[in-house]
Amino acid sequence: MASATSPRTSHRRVLTATTVGTTLEWFDFALYGALAGVVFPQVFFPTSTPAVAVIQSFATFGVGFLARPLGAVAFAKMADRAGRKKAMVVSLTMMGAVSLAIALLPGYHSIGVAAPAILVLLRFLQGFCLGGEASSAQVMALEYAPDGRRGLFGAMVNFGNPLGQVLVALFMLGTGALLGETVLNSWGWRIPFVIGALIAVVGYFIRRHVEESPVFVEASRIGAQARRPLRELFRTHRSTMIRLILVWLPNTALSYVVSTYALAYIVNSLGMSSSITFGLVLVLNLFGLALVPLGGALSDRFGRTRVLMATMTTSLIGSVALFPLLDTRNIPVMLLAMLVSQGSQFMSAGVLAAFFAEPFPTAVRYSGHATVYTLNNLIAGSTAPFAAALLLSSTGTTWSIVGVLVGLYVVGIAVLATLPETRWLPFADNHHVTTPTHPKSTAALAAVD
Repeated sequence: MASATSPRTSHRRVLTATTVGTTLEWFDFALYGALAGVVFPQVFFPTSTPAVAVIQSFATFGVGFLARPLGAVAFAKMADRAGRKKAMVVSLTMMGAVSLAIALLPGYHSIGVAAPAILVLLRFLQGFCLGGEASSAQVMALEYAPDGRRGLFGAMVNFGNPLGQVLVALFMLGTGALLGETVLNSWGWRIPFVIGALIAVVGYFIRRHVEESPVFVEASRIGAQARRPLRELFRTHRSTMIRLILVWLPNTALSYVVSTYALAYIVNSLGMSSSITFGLVLVLNLFGLALVPLGGALSDRFGRTRVLMATMTTSLIGSVALFPLLDTRNIPVMLLAMLVSQGSQFMSAGVLAAFFAEPFPTAVRYSGHATVYTLNNLIAGSTAPFAAALLLSSTGTTWSIVGVLVGLYVVGIAVLATLPETRWLPFADNHHVTTPTHPKSTAALAAVD
């Protein structure tokens, strides 16, 4: 039966459902990252030296990224065969359960080595869920969007990234102010995980009432579905996936150096309080709330590759200036360092959804987006905080970290210059075999694989 819901109402519903769920996913994920630098070393690795405990804690942080490709594989067949909606509902439910389990997990002093072992397992499950969530929400929003507004619609989903981190900073600052850092490190850090589990319940009921993507419904009606989406993806779109991953590696690495490793660096190497770090994260992500949608809107107007070329060049400059400015211990200057580097990352995040999804037809769109997204995070996201801590420990200088970031950006920008513009590629009639409906689509399609 056809739905009587107006297109505008459907758009609002799907954007609300995808953004609320994605905010929760990133809230949980970012919360773990923040705690990995300043709380978890004391709670789960108290027998190690401070430097080693931080490295161990960031290693557990990286486990979540190892699980993300597995989550993408598990949800790929579900999303490309059974629908985007089902993948969103299942991933969100699982994430809420994991959040509650972390909140209830005893520390090292209560159950010994079992505590960090269980923490690793829960972090693995958290990454598994995010591997399914992020792509299903982004693809769902993009398939609802008019062709000329896909950048903005995808950006509104990724708006959940800075919003989740704003909530993390507010919760951590509020908990620290009300209970004190001693209580925060003892049990106060558990409160946000409990709240995250409660938000998951709300998100579940919102998503249950969202209709399936109209593009997916049409593809299902005409039988345009791949029996083995991942196999078909790797057979027909391997070159595209490799290039997309190479472009995004530096963005991912710098993002986690700023949002995760820099927090531990400010506390442990610069000797400043954790409340300062959370305050910096709060202000930084408040800017992100405006910059993410701006990046998506600009990419609809000027194209994905032009916007990314500008933001990645800015990020390259920001990666060089980051640590020298942080080392000043001057809070306004430190904020400037994070804004120059991470601010451009937020604008890039506004382009990400469309940039990763547009080259792929409906039959493998989720699989393509999820594979690129999760492999990128596995390679760069899982290693960035851990590698940064290891490089500083072994070389004694932050310039070793900067050198790696600059190298990644040089490669990423060079590969970006070889990619075609995809904003004109159609969704509505691009299921099995791409059939352009816009004159500018033909040239773009010829350049994709």
